[in-house]
Amino acid sequence: MTDHFDIYLTWDQLSLIIAILAALLLPVLSGAKLRAQQIKSLSNVKQLTLAGFIYSNDNAKNPAYRDPNYLGGGAWMGTLALSGNGNNVGVCPSAPLKNPPPASGNGQGFADQAWVRWTSDQKTMLFGSYAYNGWLYSDMQFPDPDDPRHQLLFVTETSIQKPAQTPVFLDANWVDLWPLEIDRPSRDLYAGIPFAVPTDSMGRCTIARHGGRSAARAPRNVAPGQKLPGAINMGLADGHVELAKLENLWNYYWHRDWEPPATRPQ
Repeated sequence: MTDHFDIYLTWDQLSLIIAILAALLLPVLSGAKLRAQQIKSLSNVKQLTLAGFIYSNDNAKNPAYRDPNYLGGGAWMGTLALSGNGNNVGVCPSAPLKNPPPASGNGQGFADQAWVRWTSDQKTMLFGSYAYNGWLYSDMQFPDPDDPRHQLLFVTETSIQKPAQTPVFLDANWVDLWPLEIDRPSRDLYAGIPFAVPTDSMGRCTIARHGGRSAARAPRNVAPGQKLPGAINMGLADGHVELAKLENLWNYYWHRDWEPPATRPQ
């Protein structure tokens, strides 16, 4: 009886040890997975930035907002041949395409989910996890010809005065964005500000996709004045990529006349 009791205790102790080790290792493994996803996403953004540079070099202009082959605007993914099932570079591993995707119309992305944009003729579904800096579009025209925002566009590559600080591609909840210095961040760092909202465009990229906890656990209600947690991956006009903290997004030079605000908008 004693021998059997000793064996029982031994297995009981072994089970306890296994449980303790599992509890210790799971956070480590989870952290390693998040870092691997972040690195893969950074590589994606690097390739997107390079693809944009090659296109600009070959065509003497940046990708256009409008493309006759991809009706509806914001079609840089089609222009750069990133549409269809082979679109691996355009999708962040932390924010894959929802299955099944919407059969028509547009679907906003989230910290852990890709956006979907159908062309206006409903023939092509574009999807991805990244946005293009709309101030770089070669053919961008606002409805009012006297709109002062026309002066903020980067008409040519030579108009980019700070390429190492000018975002090109980045993690976001929609296909493109036009940030302004006065834009407030989204308080919901999981959803960001919806693409249908015409103001606070910076909110499209204030999503906590990287830089800490998993994207699915991004904060939903950050208090005004609180430092923004999390980060996004970003490709800059000089070709380098970096992990950009959400709190620091207003320090980049998004448009031609950008002046970083002394304090971040609340």
